[in-house]
Amino acid sequence: MLFRILLPKTATRHLPSPLRSVTRAQTLTYFDVRYSQPCFGRLQLNNTDEEKTMSLADYNVYPDVDILMETVKKYDLFEHVAELEAYGLTIVPAEKMQSSDGFVDRLRDAILRVCEKRNSVELGDYRTSTLKQTQVGGNSWDLLEEDEVFVEAATNPVNLALVRWLLGQSAVFSGQTWIIKGEGDGALGLHSDSHGIPPGAGQIAHMCNASWLCTDYGGSEDGPTVFVPGSHHQGRATMPHESNLENTPFKFVPLIAKAGSLAIWNGATWHASEARTNPGLRVTLVQNYMRTYMRVQKNYEATSPQLLKKYPELERVIGKSLYPYEDSQNPDYGRVGDMMRTGIDPFA
Repeated sequence: MLFRILLPKTATRHLPSPLRSVTRAQTLTYFDVRYSQPCFGRLQLNNTDEEKTMSLADYNVYPDVDILMETVKKYDLFEHVAELEAYGLTIVPAEKMQSSDGFVDRLRDAILRVCEKRNSVELGDYRTSTLKQTQVGGNSWDLLEEDEVFVEAATNPVNLALVRWLLGQSAVFSGQTWIIKGEGDGALGLHSDSHGIPPGAGQIAHMCNASWLCTDYGGSEDGPTVFVPGSHHQGRATMPHESNLENTPFKFVPLIAKAGSLAIWNGATWHASEARTNPGLRVTLVQNYMRTYMRVQKNYEATSPQLLKKYPELERVIGKSLYPYEDSQNPDYGRVGDMMRTGIDPFA
């Protein structure tokens, strides 16, 4: 038998609907009845001594964040979102990426195959190949429709959960490119990816980089990406005298992880790469995502309808370009609604 605990409207309107009715043997400790105000606490079931700790998402008053929090909880990403806030970067190991069997092998093979076709080269075995970045680095963008594995990479649920944590629910896919680095290829100086965003733009991420490691990053000899943790708080790009890894005043750390891992960072986080001295190729798929008000690198609205139907998340993350308007004399407010909401809510 159910009975209702009668509370003032000022109290009950905040209570999640599942908790508005409790059994006779249950005691509601969720409210401080002295003040008729919600107290973040627990629902204690005296008859079983069972306790249920309430989640803030149960209030359903901040939907954009509630959905994100549920996803973060589902995939055990709390440590990673904390690292994104504090350090400006995080590395998710392959075993947490929810990837399909053989995903990273298919992704690496697709990158190498497209690279060979576009650049008229023969890579051979990537573990022993002697080709240089100058031979394989060209024609590397716009990969999405070359192979469905690139769509899988762009729409991976863990990847998108962290992208949307940084950029909001309306984050848009901007593009993919490969980085293939061979033995003897040199270092790249410290920089940020938030090109053109001036100092004073705040500490929120305007874009992010989500890179799939297609080969192991085992140490400095592999020519890994390196980061300056916390540099996104600087709110500016590096100065010329700060960018050289040999004499920069900033401490940096290398990206060490297994193939199949995802490295994702705030676009304002300073990073570089070390020279590669190991034989073979370091293969990485770099993905850029942006806030909806940014101009993406490619307009993907013409993507195959069959592909969009098969991958609903792809259609969502591609979105529609804001500008120019389809009718140059009349703004299309239906297309800019999400962008306008981000003006008051960074998670929108």
